[in-house]
Amino acid sequence: MVLQVDLKAVGAWELTYYQKHTGNLNNRRIKAPIIDPIELPYLTDKHLFLVGATSSKAKPSWVRAGYFYQQIDGIQINDAIIFDGLGAVPSTEVDYSRRMIKLNAIELVQFPKISDTFRLRFEALPWIEELTLGVWEYVGTETDSTEELIQAVRAKLETIEFKIDNL
Repeated sequence: MVLQVDLKAVGAWELTYYQKHTGNLNNRRIKAPIIDPIELPYLTDKHLFLVGATSSKAKPSWVRAGYFYQQIDGIQINDAIIFDGLGAVPSTEVDYSRRMIKLNAIELVQFPKISDTFRLRFEALPWIEELTLGVWEYVGTETDSTEELIQAVRAKLETIEFKIDNL
């Protein structure tokens, strides 16, 4: 399977999230990340993203911004088995995949096509005080070499069936 996309096409990328986040410096006292986890406020069915994270307060030696997560929700399990003493939740959300995002750079992220829709979350590293996060989704055309092979086999099968029917 080879995914074929035109990353350079005009209109192939759509900015779906852009926001500056400032953390709570009091979180240092309780050893918590200064910036709370950032839940992107939408579901997506896309799996190719450009993720940019910048910070004007970062030290020159800092090269990492944090982790970008793919979350799948609506999984039906009985989590009361694991979380003894808590009531059962009818569905749960799990982290499926994550990518480290560089600081002051734009990263190309490809998540697996594991679900029809999923959520995205970004967790800044604990010492980052402020961060501007931008996320673009790839909305351009995609083709898969596996699909092309299936179509070729179907065409040959139809030809064979036609010849058999005419015998």
